[in-house]
Amino acid sequence: MISPDSAAELRAERRFDLVVAVLIGVIAVLAAILSAIQLDASQASTRDNLQAARLAADLSARIAVSEQAIDSGLGTQQTALMLGIESAAREIAGLQNDDASTSAVGKAQAAAFDKLRAALTATSATTGGQPVDSYTAGLLNATTQQLLTELAEQNRQVDLASAAGAREERGVLGLSVLALAGVLTGLAAVLREGRGGRLSLSAACAMAATTALLAVLAFV
Repeated sequence: MISPDSAAELRAERRFDLVVAVLIGVIAVLAAILSAIQLDASQASTRDNLQAARLAADLSARIAVSEQAIDSGLGTQQTALMLGIESAAREIAGLQNDDASTSAVGKAQAAAFDKLRAALTATSATTGGQPVDSYTAGLLNATTQQLLTELAEQNRQVDLASAAGAREERGVLGLSVLALAGVLTGLAAVLREGRGGRLSLSAACAMAATTALLAVLAFV
């Protein structure tokens, strides 16, 4: 017949073993959750960083090409304007002096002015028709509003990458704490019911609770 003291110790050991078994299961579940969170956050951070880098490169290209196109367009417009003024002056001089050759040169310059202006208009107004592809046309025609919109999106991608990086860090921290909780749970199982075992088990439970909190924060 088992004495009351022995029965009490047996019940205490069974409760202790039950707590250890439940804690091991909780640790396993938390490890799976945190691993999934850490992997997803890592992939999201990499994806958002790549997108931010792509947008930054595209912004640089748009700014450089659009500024060059504007400068070139202004220079060509000035050249065309001077050619138009000179052709008109030659035609007027030819009519006043009854000089057919001067009038002919003026008419030739006027025709060249019309062709140059038409070519400039076609280049500035391109929307991706041949021989300019749509991407190059977008670089040439980039407006300030478009650049500001793309800059805002690039900043948003940077913020998303930072948030994903923070979630990944919380996931890694949670896994580290969880590993220590697993070690303490194993130590408690070895020490069994007793002061040392109870302390190890209590510490493991506290760390598992902390890890659960980190898992919740990783979703935020």
